[in-house]
Amino acid sequence: MRNRDFITGKVPITKEEVRAISINKLDLLNAKTFIDVGAGTGSISIEAGYHYPDLRVIAIERNDDALDLVNKNIENFNLTNVEVVKAYAPVELDIYNEVDAIFLGGTGNKLEEIIDWSKDLLVPGGRLVANFIIIDTFYEMLRLVREKGFKNVDVTVLNVSKLEKLGPGEYFKPHNPIYIISCEKGVE
Repeated sequence: MRNRDFITGKVPITKEEVRAISINKLDLLNAKTFIDVGAGTGSISIEAGYHYPDLRVIAIERNDDALDLVNKNIENFNLTNVEVVKAYAPVELDIYNEVDAIFLGGTGNKLEEIIDWSKDLLVPGGRLVANFIIIDTFYEMLRLVREKGFKNVDVTVLNVSKLEKLGPGEYFKPHNPIYIISCEKGVE
């Protein structure tokens, strides 16, 4: 899906190149339940729900402007498999050990609590994928998933540049590098 397909505002959107890689790392093909924490405009939730119509998608967001955009995008894409929860994760969901994949797009200042919560929610082998632009938060996440026994930890840095006009010519305008961590809950 293209960024232009989404209704956007002042809330950040996960760019399409980053979305493509992050959703691929979530491995949603046979998944039943997926949670998007810090959903923002809902681009990850919407794209996952759109491409996997049998997938239950739970978008968690606390910001009112973002919630409005998520709901507008759900309506825009006519999705019935995406639920929106207004909350600050971690939040009580009553689906422990039933979630196949969780995406962390925003964690506020509760990274460790959200990782612990995610581990409780995920099925054995369930995937946790997180995107960061702040390198300190990236390193903290990497340390925590290793300490907490997540397996198959994979780290990618994505640098995207887009061709834009500059005077009479063109150049590649760089975007911020995105640090992507993907891992799995170990089989206990």
